[in-house]
Amino acid sequence: LKRRDFSKAAMATLFGQGLLGTNLARGARSASQLDSFGGWKGKEFEATGFFRTEHDGKRWWLVTPEGNAFISFGVNHYHAGWWAQDYNRDHWVKVFGARRPWDTAWRDGFREAALADLRRLGLNTLGIHTDAPMLTEPPGKAIFPYVARYEPLVLSHYRAPKPETYVDIFAPGYETICETAAREMAQPYADDPMILGYCMADVPPMTDRDAQWQNGTTWPRRLRNLGANAPGKQVYVNTMRKRHSDIAAFNAIYTTQFASWDALLRAQSWRPNAGPANRAERDDNTAFLLLCVDKYYSVAKTALRRVDKNHLLLGDKLNANSDAFDTIVSVTSRYTDLVNIQYYAAWEKQKATMDRWSDKLGKPFLNGDSAFTVPTETMPNPYGPHVKNQAERAKWTREFMENATARPDFVGWHMCGMIDTSLRMPGKENHQHQGLMTTHGKFYPEMEAAVRDISDRLYSIASGK
Repeated sequence: LKRRDFSKAAMATLFGQGLLGTNLARGARSASQLDSFGGWKGKEFEATGFFRTEHDGKRWWLVTPEGNAFISFGVNHYHAGWWAQDYNRDHWVKVFGARRPWDTAWRDGFREAALADLRRLGLNTLGIHTDAPMLTEPPGKAIFPYVARYEPLVLSHYRAPKPETYVDIFAPGYETICETAAREMAQPYADDPMILGYCMADVPPMTDRDAQWQNGTTWPRRLRNLGANAPGKQVYVNTMRKRHSDIAAFNAIYTTQFASWDALLRAQSWRPNAGPANRAERDDNTAFLLLCVDKYYSVAKTALRRVDKNHLLLGDKLNANSDAFDTIVSVTSRYTDLVNIQYYAAWEKQKATMDRWSDKLGKPFLNGDSAFTVPTETMPNPYGPHVKNQAERAKWTREFMENATARPDFVGWHMCGMIDTSLRMPGKENHQHQGLMTTHGKFYPEMEAAVRDISDRLYSIASGK
């Protein structure tokens, strides 16, 4: 739908049999209080045909395409392949009435089951970690609002980005990369009202501490070793000239013997890809990193807006469990419509972080990925803070969502995830994802009750009622 063609009547006709053909989200107690996207009709704004953010004078809201208040209570890791593992594929083939995984009956069965489960829980969003085309494709036909991907550089931590991935973002070639990514990833979806917003990389390694954790590199450590003709190297040297009185002062910190700034500019591969040797080098890296992140975002956003002026830009999902968030959020928030974080922590820690940054940033927070988990025999080390049992997990879940949603700067949480994984799954031998249901589709009663209760009261909590 083009913005100029949007109307509530048209949207209701298009999606009446999808999201709210039966009650999408129980969060307003009855379907009559929710619009086609799960938004709350008790709080109305201008309808633009696309999701957006707005502050009503008291708190931040997401706003649905129909112009109603929206809190994104969603789920991640809806990966269809997780229903087709060695340990559960036969079960789901039978449940879906299929002959084999991925045949037509299997895909249709998966889609119908997903819709039923999401409605049952009262959830209203599919998070960025969703690999199930039958739920989100083709453009405009998704069964639920979802977070779409726009990732010009493949910097997501789980992809273990190589040094060459940290391209010279100051060079014209980076603009071409972003323009290509925008045309391929965003342009086909420019008029899709079901997209909550675009997420870039998943907790990309940015700082020296990130690089140590990932056994990787950073933009400062990469660009400072390029040749004199590289724009990134030129920006690096100019930055160092501003930070140090002369080349002798620079040499004293780096134990180098450059005769001049021009000699530093010409030097290639002069510094090992290693952590800072001292605090001054660490501070230099941080200062230059902020310039790199600014360029990374400004060029990426400009390219996106050339092909899609309609949707929110969520930016990278920033890792609040490392120093990356505090280091770069003041820069990234200049370009994003909200603060998109991943934070695996109990409520008090998350509260402290939001308290520290909320007034400084002036943007709403979305926790785009986190969970509380219970280790089991088949999931001995699931992601997230470990609790002793499902009852405590439900208590922590309820405590976080009730307190966070009551804040005026909070607009949503995407839980990790829907279905359990197992250490028998390739790639999950060391860490596993715990879902709201077992590998064979049995919901954890305590978690189901907590999630359904929160969704029932979602807009009552958000509106202070």
